[in-house]
Amino acid sequence: MSGDHTDHEHEHAPGHMHLQDPDANVAAIVSDLEYFRRKRLEARLLYMLRRGYLPFVNLLQAAQASPVIEQSIPAEDLDDRIKALQERLNSLVTGILSLQLPIRSGSIAIEDTRFERGDYDERLRLAKRSYPVPLLERISALEQAMLDSELLVATVQRALINSGEVVAGAFDERIDALKSIGWRNGARIVARAWVDPEFKERLITRGRETVRELDIPPGKLGILGIAENTDTVHNVVVCTLCSCYPHDLLGNPPWWYRTDGYKERVIADARGMLNEAFDLEVPEGVEIRVHDSTSDVRWMVIPQRPLGTEGLSEEELAYLVTPESLVGTALAGQTPASSAAVARGLDGVL
Repeated sequence: MSGDHTDHEHEHAPGHMHLQDPDANVAAIVSDLEYFRRKRLEARLLYMLRRGYLPFVNLLQAAQASPVIEQSIPAEDLDDRIKALQERLNSLVTGILSLQLPIRSGSIAIEDTRFERGDYDERLRLAKRSYPVPLLERISALEQAMLDSELLVATVQRALINSGEVVAGAFDERIDALKSIGWRNGARIVARAWVDPEFKERLITRGRETVRELDIPPGKLGILGIAENTDTVHNVVVCTLCSCYPHDLLGNPPWWYRTDGYKERVIADARGMLNEAFDLEVPEGVEIRVHDSTSDVRWMVIPQRPLGTEGLSEEELAYLVTPESLVGTALAGQTPASSAAVARGLDGVL
């Protein structure tokens, strides 16, 4: 939601947010799975096979020795089944990204990877898989496709370790590191948007798809809504029904994000709350838009780039972004309000 807040008619049991658009959520999972399978997993494997970094026989031997991964029993509830797919996709993508570790035989240049996946020659592009149209059939096909890719990731990891290309334990360490990045993923997204106008345009119009370009696992994302702060508009994010939040992009939400005080005041008087609780004075001539995150759409803010930062690199710019600025309660490059100040401003909810 953007602009003035209006009540949503969500039908859900306490503590359980129902998906309003299961088809859109499943479509997003399909799109992400096919992207990372074709452009990150299988293209990289083909590169290593073609150049002899990983002989085909080693891959077959690893496949025979790999432990069996059994398909889990699907949940009966449709929402739970889709959310399980979201979690599974996140773990799968993290495993795929772990394969980007350096190998002993040689480095894999970005340009070589782009060539291998068909960026420059469509004849080399791996085909997209088709999925059934009926929702339940599509979900069943997705579950099998996930299992197939999970088996392939495990096999490639084992083959690289067995052949001495990667030391044992390196993949686990890489996966742990990827899982611990948290809100810094959001900072990376913002910094790229600041320096790359075309990326920012894609991000605003096709958020989830564009984030893939930075190799960020999607997590339980659904649809990613992007709100850009400008000279005339300031955006703030809330979840009025529970505490929906794009955890894999922004880490855990600030403690106050879950409080009734924040939810009630940001709706009733966003300008006053930002001033009193967060020491953020939004000029009267600037419109404030409140965006309500749901199970289907999770929002994040692109804060304005601080003045005088023209000489900073993309990596340096990312350090100016804070978790608070990603939801609109602080400006990038400025120290956020203290917990005590926020508690006082939200009527003592600490």
